[in-house]
Amino acid sequence: MDKTYKLLAADGSTIISPAPGTLGGNSKAKIYGQLSCLAANRALAKGYARHRVFFADERAAIAAGYRPCGSCMRDQYKRWKAGGTPNTPNYPWLVSPA
Repeated sequence: MDKTYKLLAADGSTIISPAPGTLGGNSKAKIYGQLSCLAANRALAKGYARHRVFFADERAAIAAGYRPCGSCMRDQYKRWKAGGTPNTPNYPWLVSPA
């Protein structure tokens, strides 16, 4: 049997994929980032694993309502933090920062 991976889709459902996700996320905090993120990997020891989700790509994470990690995705985080509307060029996040 071939290995499969559970990825979070934009609508919040789980999809089975033959390819692993390229980004990880925290379903409680609604944050996505690189699989190698030091902050996320440190949090695994504190119980973060039960909130861990995976995305095929950044577009899927954004569509699911997640925002970029301030630690491993600094450029995207700065753009997200600066705010915008769905029509602002180069601002793909659906929810602007509070």
